[in-house]
Formats: sequence, structure tokens, C-alpha cells
Amino acid sequence: MRAVAVAFAVLILAGCVTVPPDAFVVTQQQLAKRQIETRRFDGIKEEELLTAVSNLLQDTGFTLENSEVKLGLLLASKQRDATHGGEIVAAILIAVLTGAVTPISKDQTIRASVVVRPAQSESVGEIVKDSFFVRVTFQRIVRRTDNSTYVETLDDVELYKDFFDKLSKAVFLEAQKI
Repeated sequence: MRAVAVAFAVLILAGCVTVPPDAFVVTQQQLAKRQIETRRFDGIKEEELLTAVSNLLQDTGFTLENSEVKLGLLLASKQRDATHGGEIVAAILIAVLTGAVTPISKDQTIRASVVVRPAQSESVGEIVKDSFFVRVTFQRIVRRTDNSTYVETLDDVELYKDFFDKLSKAVFLEAQKI
């Protein structure tokens, strides 16, 4: 009987939820971010492109966690130190002045998500042969000395530019079978 009451309450509450009318409207900021995270590669087979991406990730210290080749998806991560001198100095000053202990960042996991999808012609929407879009996003999960964590998406334009510069070279090498 109690399960029925809980299910009924959940249904009533779910019926009260509304989606804002602009929930699926793409903003200029989102478009600009997508532009930074995405590049087009022409003249290469999808398998070769995925191989170039996975090799690049591994060469830059990432460990492949998951891949779904049929969907063009690669997930990778790497562990890094997250200590920051300024944060340590601030924590010491706060401790000296107030006696309060302030947690500081200790380590982090950097995650890369890569999606490869076929390019389509703008006029008719047909798939263009041997032409693909690659979109990469980087996030970091920071663990602190009090065992709390926080997650943030890395938005540094240079990070993405560097990744795609290296990927361009890797694609060339893969296409030439070097």
C-alpha cells in the first residue's frame, strides 16, 4: 500500500514539472564554444581518423577508458597533480589568521570525450564521403584534502587549438601510413 502511495505522489509531482519555452534554444555562447571544440577532417576514412585520435590521446598521457567505434565515441582520462602554490599560501594565511582549516586541491582526473561524426553537405544534407567532424571536450574532476570534489569543463582555447594541431599531424601520418 505504501508503494502505491509513493508512486502516486511521484506521478503528481512529475505532472507539475514544466519545460521552459527556450530550453532548447541554442545561444551564441554555445555556438562559439562548439566552434572551438569541433574541426572538420577531409580525405580520411572514419577508422583511420578514430585510430589517429586514439593514438594522439595515448601519446599525450591519456588512458582509453571506453570506445564505441560504431558511434564514433572515445572516452579517455589521465591523473594529474592539482596542487597550486597560491591556494596553499591562501590556506596557510587563513589558518594563521583565523585558525580555520581550509581544504586545498590535491589531485585531479582530466577526462577527454571525443565524438567523430560524418560531415553532411549543407545544401542537400547528404553525407560527404571521407569527411568527418571531430568534437572534443575536456573536463577535470578535482579532489580536495577534505575528500570533496568539484568538476569543471576546461574552456581554454589554446588547449583545444593544441589538440587539433596535433590531431591534424596525426591524421596526416595515419593517412600516409607512416
